[in-house]
Amino acid sequence: MFSQILGKFLVEKNLISAQKLEEVLEEQKNVRVKMGLIAVSEKLLTEEQADKINKRQAQEDKRFGDIAVELGYLTENQVERLLKQQGNPYLIFIQTVTEKGFMTLEEIEQAMESYQKENGFTPTDMDDLKSGDVDRIVPLFVRSENRFARELAGVAIRTIVRLIDSNISVGASREADNYEFEDIALQEVEGERNIALALAGEECGLMAIASTFARESFEEMDIYAFDSVCEFINCINGLYASALSAEGIQVDMIPPTYYQKGCVKTGQKALVIPVSIKNYMVEIFISVDTELEVSA
Repeated sequence: MFSQILGKFLVEKNLISAQKLEEVLEEQKNVRVKMGLIAVSEKLLTEEQADKINKRQAQEDKRFGDIAVELGYLTENQVERLLKQQGNPYLIFIQTVTEKGFMTLEEIEQAMESYQKENGFTPTDMDDLKSGDVDRIVPLFVRSENRFARELAGVAIRTIVRLIDSNISVGASREADNYEFEDIALQEVEGERNIALALAGEECGLMAIASTFARESFEEMDIYAFDSVCEFINCINGLYASALSAEGIQVDMIPPTYYQKGCVKTGQKALVIPVSIKNYMVEIFISVDTELEVSA
């Protein structure tokens, strides 16, 4: 996630071309390896154990290492060692950029300073960004006084990283009570809390989600592609509903729906988070305890 966020900034400032950024991101795929693969190669896990953990991740909003510890497959010290073996995303990024001769270390450091200044980030914020840890990065961009909106945003982004694209870029969130869309897939959750989650964007963005989640190629946003996006949203809401249930908050999920070219009006401000997925812009829309009026 760090590489995409900083890389996008470098491209916007004409410090590096989009093509060169793609080269860097492609090169990094050979550097950062999934923890499960490392653990299996180190004989710390069997392939069956790693597969079981991966399946649990589709049902629980937890990291691979946390589940492995819960199941008794790995110790916390082993997980910490495996995380170090995956590599520091900041160091991997600057190493790749400098080795390819695209930028010097001094130029990267100057760009980082400009990025920090433009976003009003503290040194601690920058450390969180460089960590590559989704749980530390998301709060830098998702700002909301409503804790349910913040929590659901975190679940949504983590699930996108796990199941759709591990190299996403997140932009600063905003609030809206009159949200216009091209394509949108939306699901409401009702009960002790009324929550709506939607994924919206242009056709290519939602098709990227649909194709990856369904593991088949879609040529257009037809009923089958929308169904795939709706199923993905249902997966996210299912994870969050389980978390709410653990707190004693009971909710029921309403079947997802989809619309094209319209507007969502809310009684209160909704949270909107821009996310770049496979180089296409998609927005996460979240509303809490407010009436929705969808016109399309």
